[in-house]
Amino acid sequence: MNNIEYNDLQLEIFDRIEKGERIIAARCGWGSGKTSALVFSLLFISHKLKGKDTLLITDTNNRYNSVLRPEIEKWLSPKGWVFNHTLKQWIDTKTGSKVYCRSYFRPNTREATHNPIEGLNITSGVVLIDECQTLTVEVANKAFGRLRAGPKPVMILVGLPVIDAWWIKLAERDGYSPIFYSSYVNQNNLSEDWLEATKSLPPDERAAMVMNEPRPPSGLVYNEFKPSIHVIDDFVYDPSMTGRIAIDWGFRKPSILIIVYDESRQASIIVNEINPHEVTIEQLNEMILSIAVPREFARPNDDRILIDSGVADKAGRARSDHSGTSAFKLMRRHPDAGGLGLPLKSTTDPIRTDVLNGVQRLKRAFHNNKYLIIREVWQKGEHAKGNSIRKALLTYAWDNNEKPKKDGREDPLDALRYDCIFYHWSESFRKYQKRTSSKLDKSKYNNSRRIRPKTKKF
Repeated sequence: MNNIEYNDLQLEIFDRIEKGERIIAARCGWGSGKTSALVFSLLFISHKLKGKDTLLITDTNNRYNSVLRPEIEKWLSPKGWVFNHTLKQWIDTKTGSKVYCRSYFRPNTREATHNPIEGLNITSGVVLIDECQTLTVEVANKAFGRLRAGPKPVMILVGLPVIDAWWIKLAERDGYSPIFYSSYVNQNNLSEDWLEATKSLPPDERAAMVMNEPRPPSGLVYNEFKPSIHVIDDFVYDPSMTGRIAIDWGFRKPSILIIVYDESRQASIIVNEINPHEVTIEQLNEMILSIAVPREFARPNDDRILIDSGVADKAGRARSDHSGTSAFKLMRRHPDAGGLGLPLKSTTDPIRTDVLNGVQRLKRAFHNNKYLIIREVWQKGEHAKGNSIRKALLTYAWDNNEKPKKDGREDPLDALRYDCIFYHWSESFRKYQKRTSSKLDKSKYNNSRRIRPKTKKF
């Protein structure tokens, strides 16, 4: 570790380990170096407790592969650490210390006893848990049970800023002071452009995720949406524009949004919506085809919206008892066979399908004017008998538990959230982040037409 410059967050975690604190809990902003702090702690612990086993947990295997593993390879592989793929274990060849790497994603359908860390014997007595904001206190409770062989149980817990963070409460309950840092603790390793780019975030998101000042949500969920900004009158459709649909399933009241991408505005435009009641998939396809059609099935001079792709809730992949097949397969059928003729996309990625994650990305998209609605859709939605994107945006609010209220009116926004996680998920300001410095602070640790509603059928 002779070529690493630690920031104050990382040094404080080392101090807490040296002091023998049993629970070390840190809540820190984006880019603060909290994940690197865990990796540096692994090296620190491997020399402090030679030949012992340690446990490293994150929320998903995808997160481990994309975030944790690259950090371990970057900092520890050059120091002789090797990975045992069979045991999912990193080994420090110099000290004989080992680190079990596990993701703690347990489907709600499985009992808590069926979790990825059952059966492990952590002889160091140390567990490190990353991305605590995506997990629950269950992971700490289960991990603690794996530490009984160690000399003294120690948990190092890090996560992003959220209100009432469970890992912070856990430390405070046992009399330990939590660690709080903003993104600026790692300012030496973040470019000025990156920090400047975060100012384009919604104010509440920047206050939480950069300045480490999370606030309880209140009012409407999508308060970034402003009709004066996001409802437009001057949109002119051109068939060359890429079109797509977004679907929230439901026999009783599905919601479908028809969206086109306007290159000139760099925005996705909601040009129509369908919110029927009690329809079959075949009937739903017929309704969609009266307004929009997959580009390959369009007629010459077709006046419907041409669509090129579609997204939907992953629940539609389940086989229906009524039809014997899934909604996705029914939609993929040729229009002459009662289908839409379009393959739909969905994801099972637990990070992207997490409702609050998706809500945050959609809030950011509205803040950055990435979604707009044409006036016809907005006005029509005011007097719609059922759901509408207008009604949903003007009523979707937070409950007393800091979660969006579920009353059924939010269905069009669920469809839009599915679209957002495919088309507006990325964070462009991340490109400004620099790689960590390679200097060591040795003072402490040396080791073209206007849209109108269409009624034609296919």
